[in-house]
This record gives sequence, structure tokens and C-alpha cells, in this order.
Amino acid sequence: MGKVTLGELTEHFKLDPAELRWFHNKYCPVEDLIDPDIQPHVEIIYIPVPGTETGYYRNKKQNKPYYRTLNVLDNSKKFERIYGIVQTVQNNGGEKQQMHYSMNVKKSERSKLMLMRRSMYLNQKRPDLTMERIADEVGSIFYPMHLELYESGRLKHLDNFYEIQNRWETKKKKLTSYYKGEIVEKLIENLDQQLEFRGKTQRGILDSLFFVLYFFPLYEKFEEDHTYSFKTAIPVFPKQQQIGYDIKMTIYEEVTEEGKFKISVKGKHIDAENEEKTEYEKISGNLDFTYLLNAADKSISSIWGTIDINKAGNRKSISFECYETEE
Repeated sequence: MGKVTLGELTEHFKLDPAELRWFHNKYCPVEDLIDPDIQPHVEIIYIPVPGTETGYYRNKKQNKPYYRTLNVLDNSKKFERIYGIVQTVQNNGGEKQQMHYSMNVKKSERSKLMLMRRSMYLNQKRPDLTMERIADEVGSIFYPMHLELYESGRLKHLDNFYEIQNRWETKKKKLTSYYKGEIVEKLIENLDQQLEFRGKTQRGILDSLFFVLYFFPLYEKFEEDHTYSFKTAIPVFPKQQQIGYDIKMTIYEEVTEEGKFKISVKGKHIDAENEEKTEYEKISGNLDFTYLLNAADKSISSIWGTIDINKAGNRKSISFECYETEE
């Protein structure tokens, strides 16, 4: 055992050296302390259960987030969070429309997530119009949703696609027995097409602003100046082509007293054909978001910010907030 180094153990168990040293020294006899490395005579090393919270970050002031490898945030730990999500839309300075719901997110493995959406509210009320109720019912078939992620944090795979298909077949029978009309038939036809293949369904999931923002590539390799730039598409206008953005993310390493650190996200609309368009046809827009991450497990604590877009004379503003809640 004496030939095993602290560095080798932390690499194998994907732990921070300071955390493993702290955990072992908390339980071992005085003569077996790791200081600074494992002593040759030590036969037993105390190692936390992978993915569990050790208490290290609550007991030791953390000055900056820890990285899995150089400039790559470590997102390997398990967690469970309940988020409140509020999305407010305003068109051309008119009346604001607000959507509010809760989402339970549970990470059981390094790349596996389970999501469960709770009741949705429109302008502080449960959906009351017929089509609103139908849309809410249809949306429920996707949950619980099981996802597999890339190490970067992006969505890789919808694990329970066939389960969702079966839920839809059951729900469809109920809808067709209760509701009649061309609009309902069209909705059913559209969802039949979306659920025909896994790829179509995954693209449909990413038509939700929550999923786009929650699965931003926060765990890619950042540059030495703690920035990461990429291009992506954002669902701004329902049922229309997503809007392309150039995005720059910046990690601010200072950890707050509450054990959180910030990532700023700023973006500008990109359109290679903009120069060829008339002033009326041109699209312009920006986005500005702030992420707070929990330093202990690098999970998202909160997201807030706005998207502003001007397309063919139509101005649209979307404010989005995702925050941890106890409910």
C-alpha cells in the first residue's frame, strides 16, 4: 500500500487531492495522517463513497472551483435539485406572458439525469383554455425523462424514448375520446411525427429554452483566460427556425460564502446572409445570462438573464430565470 500515492488515488477515484486528504485524516489514527502524501507504513486509506457529499466544502473555505483536468470543470458528482423556472415573453412592448413551473433534476451517475416536470402555470394560473389544457396534458408524457449527457454537459441521448412513445399512445386514445376538431387532430398529427424517431424527439426537446440553457457546454475545456466560445441556435420564435448566436462564456473563479461561483454568458445573433437583406429583413439580437454553480459538485444553482431579438420589425424580449427551491 505504501507505494500508492495520493495523486494516483485521486486520479482513480476522480477526487480533489485536498478533499481526499481531509476525508482520510478525519477518520484515521494520528500516525496514519496524510501529510502531505501517503506514508509508506499506512495500510488503510479512508475514501468517500463515489458521488456522495463529504462535507469538505462546508468545512473548508474554497477559494476557487476545482477542475477535472486543466480548465475543465469537474461535473462527475451526483446531485438532486428542484428548480423553479419562470419564463416571461413580451412582443413589441405589449402585454407580458409568463410561464412558471418546477423541475426536479436528479443525477444518479456521471452522465445520467432524470427529470420530472411539475404543474405548469400560465400568468400565475393553471391552464384553463381547452388548447392550453391539451398542451399541458401532452407535455406530461415526456416525464419522467431519462437523459444521457456528454462530458461537456450537452444532451447526448434520450434514454427512455420507447417509454415516452408508449405514454403517447395511451394519452392519444384519451385525447381522441374527449376532444374533437381540426386543431386537436393537427396537434396529434404533429406529435405523431415528432415521436416517430428518437432524433426528432430530441430535437423537439431542444425547442424548449430551459433545455437549451440547462445543457449549455459548461464543462468543455475553457481557455487559459477562463473563456469558452461556441455557436448555437436558440428557440426564440415558436414553431420557427431557431436563431443562431455567437456565445462567449467566462468563468469567474471567486467562490462566495454560500459556496457558489459565477459563469457569465453573452451572445450576439449571427446571420451570414444579413448583409444581403434589406433593413426590414435583417435580424439583430443579443443575449445575456448569468449562471451560478455550486462549487461542491459544479451543478447549476441558478440561471437568469434575457434574450432580445428584432426580426423583420418584430421586437421580442424573453426573460428567463431558473433557481433552486425547496418545493
